[in-house]
Amino acid sequence: MANSRSNPLSKFTTTFSRRQDTSPVIILGMGRFGQALGEELVAGGIEVLCVDHREKIVQELSNTFDHVVCADTTLPGVLEQLGVSEAERVVIAIGSDIEASLLTASAVVDMGVPLIWAKADNTAHAKILGQIGVHHVIRPEADTGRRVAHLIGGKVQDFLEFDRDYAVGKITPPIACLERTVEEINSFAPVTVVAVRKRGQRFRPARDDDRIFAGDLLIVSGDVSQLENFASE
Repeated sequence: MANSRSNPLSKFTTTFSRRQDTSPVIILGMGRFGQALGEELVAGGIEVLCVDHREKIVQELSNTFDHVVCADTTLPGVLEQLGVSEAERVVIAIGSDIEASLLTASAVVDMGVPLIWAKADNTAHAKILGQIGVHHVIRPEADTGRRVAHLIGGKVQDFLEFDRDYAVGKITPPIACLERTVEEINSFAPVTVVAVRKRGQRFRPARDDDRIFAGDLLIVSGDVSQLENFASE
């Protein structure tokens, strides 16, 4: 069964055949995570094909998204009809129904989609998705929890963790950095200054001769614990 404001299948199949960086994204599962992801992608100018097995959800989202389909994503034949095998980017946003998530992921992986993201609700779910062959496993609640913990626990104004031992943070300059150049700071600091926002200006890549003063902001990268310690000096 399918429900959309326009016929998505032929349009998306044609678009996928171009294999461009701006190719549409297929989102399988339109819960809160899938909806938020889809809205953000659309806002960024990327076309999305939204798929969910709940007809009520599909009807509600038909006013938000141009391409919404009601279908059972656990069935490989249905995914083929939707053009998933020709897609470059697929997001499996099914979380709470682990069986449906894994069946869908397995089918998408078997189709050889180049880039697959999947949402996991717990550690075991994430591990199995990785074992199946999903390229990127997302744990929104866990990732957000760690990020907020870092923001609450220190003087980091914003925080992005790439791995458990590497992150990028936005901080105010520690006292030891004031009136020093970026080159000087990078020579003694346990982190690296990668961008600077001078008072009243925008962020830009840091230059070695940038001299840092109170009121500036820094983007620094490095080991998570060292970054937090540096921000608190």
